[in-house]
Amino acid sequence: MSLEPDTRPPEGSTEEPDWDNLDSSYEAPGARDVVPDLPPVPDVTTPPPSENPPWVWTHYDDGYHKPQKKFPAPLRDVVVEEHPLEVDVFYSMRSPYSYLSLFRLAYLHSNYNVNVNIKVIFPIAARTRHKGGQSSLTGRWYYFPYSGGLDAHRVGKYEGIPFRMWNPDPILQDIYPPGKSSGAVAPMEKQPYIAWLVRLAAAAQLEGKTMEYCLAVSPLIFGARAELGEWPFHVEAAVNSIGMNYAEVIKDIQANPQKYDDVWAQNATELQATGQGGVPTMSFNGEPFFGEDRFNHFFWRLNQNGLTARKVPREPFVARPLRFPSSAGGV
Repeated sequence: MSLEPDTRPPEGSTEEPDWDNLDSSYEAPGARDVVPDLPPVPDVTTPPPSENPPWVWTHYDDGYHKPQKKFPAPLRDVVVEEHPLEVDVFYSMRSPYSYLSLFRLAYLHSNYNVNVNIKVIFPIAARTRHKGGQSSLTGRWYYFPYSGGLDAHRVGKYEGIPFRMWNPDPILQDIYPPGKSSGAVAPMEKQPYIAWLVRLAAAAQLEGKTMEYCLAVSPLIFGARAELGEWPFHVEAAVNSIGMNYAEVIKDIQANPQKYDDVWAQNATELQATGQGGVPTMSFNGEPFFGEDRFNHFFWRLNQNGLTARKVPREPFVARPLRFPSSAGGV
């Protein structure tokens, strides 16, 4: 791909790039053709809350002003298989850090008395898109070179998790080359993949299979389980592999889109109620733990509330992650 002359609008411009000819990441020929025709999605942007203050606002403590609400006291209930703890995890199919948290979350769900409820939402790039395609993520000029080009690879090596950055990107966004791209995000009607992935995740959630869905699909995108540029070709088989019927799901999404859009919209509302906007966010008793690097703190909080190990692991099974905490606060 020739980088000169660079005809794209400069960063911060309100002019839309030429989305039909944007080469932002590699994709194998025909990859977009496997995505079925689906009804348009409603507005996915999530403005700041205007009512019902989120958890972090009502528990804000700066050491001077008293919090509006007291911090939750540790649970006194006995945590057993029949009475597990409940946590929500807000997850994006585009987020490398969501993927890098996935195997610890799955191991936690399988081996401890806690239900880990994964709830897939649209990526923040789409949820905060505004005029000219700019988003709150776009404004962080350092984000993609550091996170996608360096840190996520480093975390994968440290955690012992196979990792390769997405190709193609599940979101069409002008992010390459660093320093010359506008950072703009394509409107939803120009997005080739993300609504497909999110609605399939909503279908999995309705069937109680979101964990299985993420374990089947996310490694295609990030874990090099598919050849470079080819992960879209394998999504159908991945969905079928977890006991869902891909063809029937797609048919129902086409006929009843609101049924699935209501799921991801409710997930976004629940994330906003914590006072967070990024992913992965792990939420326990309303308290958010943002980022895969907060897993140990999250595990420590669960231990404070009586977390116990299961006598027999449950599906879906994963191997014990390399850096899984050995005890509360341990590594």
